[in-house]
Amino acid sequence: MKKYIVELTKEQLQQLGVDIEKVESDFKYPLFKQWRITGEIIKFTSITRGVIVWKGSRYEKVGYVSDKFISHTDKEWEDVAYDSERCLWDGQPIECYDNEGTHKKVIGFYDAKNRCSFNYAGKRRGLPYDSYKALSPDRYDKWILEAYKTLEK
Repeated sequence: MKKYIVELTKEQLQQLGVDIEKVESDFKYPLFKQWRITGEIIKFTSITRGVIVWKGSRYEKVGYVSDKFISHTDKEWEDVAYDSERCLWDGQPIECYDNEGTHKKVIGFYDAKNRCSFNYAGKRRGLPYDSYKALSPDRYDKWILEAYKTLEK
């Protein structure tokens, strides 16, 4: 069976009788979702508006903003945990360090479900640190992109 995806504007949805404001009020933004097909992670700020925070196999880059993403309610999106207190999403590349340590920072991935970092083998419940800082996408080396694929989901 073939599957078709139809992208509709807010105006078109309203013409079909969909109450966009009610749909959007059912969600607490930002939401982070990963597209199952290509792997992009989008930070949604509304039902179809967001920014790419993790590049997948498509041509758009991290930082690409659109108000025409397929609705985050589509079944092809997978939830990505988000720690709103630290503003970090699950699996996000980070620098982690203890406040008293002035000469050491560790690069790793954030475990938003357990509020710590993944361990060195990509397993959850890694080492806790005092501080976590998002690693800038321009600092993602090839090994970071490959290591991300091995994280325990």
